[in-house]
Amino acid sequence: MPPTTRAVAQKLATTVAGNESDYGSDIDDDTITDLLVQAESQPLHAVAVESIEEHNPLPSAVRLPKQYRDSPRTRRTKVLVDEDGITFEVPDNDGPLREPSVEVEYDESNRLAFSPQGDKRQRSLFAAQEEQTTDDTRSPLERFRTPPRKPMSVTDIVSPAWCELQYFYSLSKYGRVKQTPAMKRGSSVHKVLEEQVHVAVPVETVTREDMFALRIWNIIQGLRTLRATGMTRELEVWGVIEGQVVNGIIDELSYKCPDTNLEAALLEKKKPGRPRKSKDAEEPDPNQTTLGSFFSNKGSGTLEQTLSQSAPNVPSSASRKVYITDIKTRASRTVPTEEVSLRPTFIQLMLYRTLLFQLSLNTVPSDQIFARYRVTHDVPFSDTFIAQIGSLDYNFPSTVSNDPSSPLAPPMSSPQDSIDELLSHNTLTTLWDLMISEFALTFTAPPDPSSRPAQNPAISPLLQAEFRASGTGAIMGSKVFLHDEKRLERYVRDEMAWWKGERAAKGVEIEEAFKCRICAFAEGCEWREKKVEEGAKKARLRREGRGRSEV
Repeated sequence: MPPTTRAVAQKLATTVAGNESDYGSDIDDDTITDLLVQAESQPLHAVAVESIEEHNPLPSAVRLPKQYRDSPRTRRTKVLVDEDGITFEVPDNDGPLREPSVEVEYDESNRLAFSPQGDKRQRSLFAAQEEQTTDDTRSPLERFRTPPRKPMSVTDIVSPAWCELQYFYSLSKYGRVKQTPAMKRGSSVHKVLEEQVHVAVPVETVTREDMFALRIWNIIQGLRTLRATGMTRELEVWGVIEGQVVNGIIDELSYKCPDTNLEAALLEKKKPGRPRKSKDAEEPDPNQTTLGSFFSNKGSGTLEQTLSQSAPNVPSSASRKVYITDIKTRASRTVPTEEVSLRPTFIQLMLYRTLLFQLSLNTVPSDQIFARYRVTHDVPFSDTFIAQIGSLDYNFPSTVSNDPSSPLAPPMSSPQDSIDELLSHNTLTTLWDLMISEFALTFTAPPDPSSRPAQNPAISPLLQAEFRASGTGAIMGSKVFLHDEKRLERYVRDEMAWWKGERAAKGVEIEEAFKCRICAFAEGCEWREKKVEEGAKKARLRREGRGRSEV
């Protein structure tokens, strides 16, 4: 390609990348032709959208504060045999102290899949069938996200923001997004960050109910760790969007505000008596948080009337506010600034906030979650599972109480409580109820006079994307933005229409044709070919019009 043409295309890519609109910018037909020619002439490179849930294929960590590892009393265990000959491993409170255990994870066999071996073979069979299917009229939801396949994830809703067709082709060919070396490096960075907060201890699970109970138990401990230390990582969340169970894993929750100046400006804007802008000029309300009909209940969050003046890690309950951070790894040394690159991350963080918000309000139907994962809500957990969980010391200091007014408020007052707690909540229904009570404790905030009854001011609308080097994990920079209810609702409505088969998958618009250069499916992509033809036709008509006007 001539250097001048390449320069024009690069200039266009820069212009489009910096545009804040979801729809790109207006460009002339000659430039469109140049861009499309460049897109056709460049070699193709495989690219895959990172699967958010694949950093940790199964939630493996019971969230416990690592900072207490050396301070509280820890326990060894002893083996007992009951009258029926069943062996139990229980705490030995009289013996010497052992190395503290701070996190629970699945053993190697259980970490690989949340289903018995038969389900693994079944999934492989379905994957082979999908590859053989050339003309499948079923919706993407029916093909890829109905039982026995896994439920929908935040990844499934977010990834098409880059290119729907690319994600559809990935699911059709591989059954999932194919992991790349860059994604593996990113997973390693996430694992290191998680280990800064938690330590893993393998646990054997016997039944499907045990497996799912461990996921709930992990969330409970994650919320307690947040309250005890001011931070937790890899917190799993669930919700329901248009009848579909959706699962996600939040990289980080903390009490540290990512942008105090922006928060102060928001608080100033909300002060009583301030003149409001006209409706046309008014900025989107950052406190609108629900997806309307897409989630089971409506609600929105507001900022508190005062900023936290306490310690940055663990503020008092009177000013406690939780901030959501997503961590992205990059091979390049620059932080993305273009809207088209940041768009999936924005959507992802807003979805996390909404799912977290719904759990804090107890509006997620547990029966639907259990049914989707094919677990029985009232089956007791196995003795093996209870004994192993109960043998661990969760390293919360004995001074911590149940009082939500305490700045350190995990509800385990002593290290000996865990086995009694599990015995008292030894079914999925009762353990889910315990988890919901932990959400209520964690996201409790004083009433805001300007809030509606369903609002939760403890979850901040300030959302942060933190960018780290994939090789070293070093922080390169971050982007902070506000939750935008209307934008999220528009996106989810449109995306779910594709998942349900109400419309065909779409490729990228002309302004984002540069994505085709790094797409493994560009060769033979009908959308791309159609856009090339449209661009060439418009350019030809434009040139013919110029010729007639000159005559």
